[in-house]
Amino acid sequence: HRALQLIESGKAPDSWSPFKNKEDVLASLNYAIGFYLHKSNPDAAIASLIRAAQIDSDRKTSPSTYYYLALAYQSGPYKKLSADYSTRFANKAETPESKTALENVYKVVDKIIDAYARAVALAGNDAQNQKAKAAWMQLLTDFYKFRHETSDAGLNEFIAGVLAKPLPPP
Repeated sequence: HRALQLIESGKAPDSWSPFKNKEDVLASLNYAIGFYLHKSNPDAAIASLIRAAQIDSDRKTSPSTYYYLALAYQSGPYKKLSADYSTRFANKAETPESKTALENVYKVVDKIIDAYARAVALAGNDAQNQKAKAAWMQLLTDFYKFRHETSDAGLNEFIAGVLAKPLPPP
């Protein structure tokens, strides 16, 4: 955090080595913060990972950036909203309040779907990523079916076009 503060305030080292440039350092530091916080402080992790993904660097095109973003959404907002919905509204008649609560769950699920789709799309055919890609694809399919009445129709098209869309805000 301190290194980010110094760089963003205009301080700079004589050389950015071993990084390519300032943007690469900023993205890498934000990624590291997101990686380390995705379990203990998912909301902070989400903000850091989104910042890492928005900076023009290798982190923007790294599948792991989006994988950890999806995990942070799952362990943070999704877990809280889903538990709240289950506690307050499960097996009860629909009300305007329950409908709003479910819509809030869906908004987070849509961000999880987007993040996993980006991870899968960026993994491509890279041999190093194939095992992880298969796991990400399974998680993506499960969330996608949850949002699309148990159907995966349109999923491949969604993956193919996801990188052309802006990253959803937190």
